[in-house]
Amino acid sequence: VGKSCGFAQQSQATPMWVRAQPELFPQEVPGMSEDLLAQVSSPGGSLEEKIEAVADVFRCSARHLESLQQVLRRRALENRQKSVDEKSRLPDEVEEVISEGTYLDSFLEAFDGQSFLLHSEEIVPSHEYRLALEVHSGGAYWKSIPVQDGAAVRHKVETVGASSPAEGSANIISQFGAAQRGAVFVWRWQHVLDSGPYNLPDWLEKALGAEGNDPLRKLQGELEALRRWEQQVQQETCQYLKKGAEIKDIYIREVLKLWPSETDHQGFTQAKKCAWVEGLDANLFTGRTVLVHQVPYDSSHTLALHASIARRQVDELDKEQSPPYRLTTSWKWLRDPRPAGGTGGGSAGSTGASAPAGESTPT
Repeated sequence: VGKSCGFAQQSQATPMWVRAQPELFPQEVPGMSEDLLAQVSSPGGSLEEKIEAVADVFRCSARHLESLQQVLRRRALENRQKSVDEKSRLPDEVEEVISEGTYLDSFLEAFDGQSFLLHSEEIVPSHEYRLALEVHSGGAYWKSIPVQDGAAVRHKVETVGASSPAEGSANIISQFGAAQRGAVFVWRWQHVLDSGPYNLPDWLEKALGAEGNDPLRKLQGELEALRRWEQQVQQETCQYLKKGAEIKDIYIREVLKLWPSETDHQGFTQAKKCAWVEGLDANLFTGRTVLVHQVPYDSSHTLALHASIARRQVDELDKEQSPPYRLTTSWKWLRDPRPAGGTGGGSAGSTGASAPAGESTPT
């Protein structure tokens, strides 16, 4: 009673809610199933295959949405008609064009330069796929051309997909030129910066975060960069063979160190296909495939060089002319790469790409 001044202290109700922390409950990743996300997030394996798998899923999602265009147009009209906000309502002429899919020439003059958003959906992490009706009268070019009375002539509203060369343009004028005339349904990608956060692997988050609106073009750019990086790495095959940084067998390391090389037509040094090895028992360095060198692309993907030396079948007559040992090399992505302190020069915007799984013989 002392602290309540003679009045009974009121009991305070315990809060029945807690504040959720976004990082504790990551959002579902748009356009990616749990299996796909687990596949592309696991360390090791071919990064090229991961990029292609993600791109295929995103592309299929876009094509599926495009196939629903009729339904989406009808739904957009229904939602706007039910809305109590007069500003969200469309002019009757616009609703007619969206519903019927045809327009008159007078419609172009009345709504020239306007765009009407019909549907927007995030089907790729931080990227929305949008359907809009865009109207263009053709500008000054068409003003000098007499147009027939269009009172009875209705033109079909064509559809422009997101696979055109200038995808991501602000409108159809910047995409096809100012002289384009007509009303079109346009599909476009839009990078949404305030969505997420999503639990994505580092390479995918970096690729999708690049400048631009089209996620498929971003993934293609990453794929091309990866392939350029891999080609650069493979051009150093001969140097890696002679260094033998990962070779544990002292005999094979010494043989590869002394293996003859030559310069190809592009000026790169490469190991010869075949060679003589004297003063050493063939059983000490043939018939085994060894890890020669590892080149990390990022912290989760490493390209590894393997090599093997085999005996050749040589005729007695050609014994002095044909070297008896053949060298075979192969570059492969490691399934379980070891942690790397640095990267091998690969990045989403600069270099990049695929790992061949087959073996190759130096030429």
